Amino acid sequence: MRLDFTVLWIDDQQKHVASFSEGLRLQLLEKGFDLEVIPIESLENIQGVVGSHVHVDSIDLVLVDYDLGSGAGGDQALVNIRRHFPFKEVIFYSASDTEKLRKIAFDSKIDGVYFSTRLSLVSDTAQVIDKLLHKVLDLDHMRGVVMSASSDIDFLVERSLHAVYERLDQPGKERFKQALQEKISKKLRNWAKDLEKACAESGVQCVFEDLRAVYTAHDKLGTLLDELNAGWAADGSTHLARVKEYRENIVPRRNRLAHAMLKRDRGQAPIMVGEGAVPSADDMTDLRRSLIEHRENFKNIAVLVDATF
Repeated sequence: MRLDFTVLWIDDQQKHVASFSEGLRLQLLEKGFDLEVIPIESLENIQGVVGSHVHVDSIDLVLVDYDLGSGAGGDQALVNIRRHFPFKEVIFYSASDTEKLRKIAFDSKIDGVYFSTRLSLVSDTAQVIDKLLHKVLDLDHMRGVVMSASSDIDFLVERSLHAVYERLDQPGKERFKQALQEKISKKLRNWAKDLEKACAESGVQCVFEDLRAVYTAHDKLGTLLDELNAGWAADGSTHLARVKEYRENIVPRRNRLAHAMLKRDRGQAPIMVGEGAVPSADDMTDLRRSLIEHRENFKNIAVLVDATF
């Protein structure tokens, strides 16, 4: 499970898809997930869309209309969908007659299908999504979601720094590299002091706590903050407060999840063992919502500095 929930939506009336999607998107945001809709108008277009997607596994749910206008659809629509997606949950819907849809699924021996009408499609889809999310809304899966989203942000920060450097003039590039050298040199001096201190102590706690990698994702984030704060770009200040908030509020919460251990007892849900309070379901939902907002801010920064990917 990722921070994004991806729906492949097959319907020849794309105006309805756009309208219905907005309602679903708002409901998913409340749960801390970002809805991504892949809209296509006919079954004939499936291969092209799926082929251009990273993996079929990145699609979490398939919605398909019974009546696809002049394209292939009708009784064969569900059969064709199950051939493309043998293990995906599918919502098969029509204007009004769900009993006809159920008979098609029964006669075709197709399982894992939900049925709906256009009138109740948004609420029915929301319930199916709730059921799918419930399977993965445990601490173990959510820690993976948070770390994956945070890694995306780390990547955006690094690419943005590359773009900032490449657009500087030669004196600016020299200043940039000099600043990096000074930061890393300072860190190396502090690291040497920490190492000396750790070796002088009888325990190893200091080693575990103080001796980290020299130039971490946190360091890169700090460098990006410095560049925005220095007025590198006229619009940079609009993102500055959000980057500071991410560094001060979100990164510590992410790190607590990353460095915690999950304790599993037979028959019991896993619990997190480590320093600090154990996050509740509401805490995790709030963290996912925050990550969606901050990821969008870092995407905007990457666009601002013309980062390439």
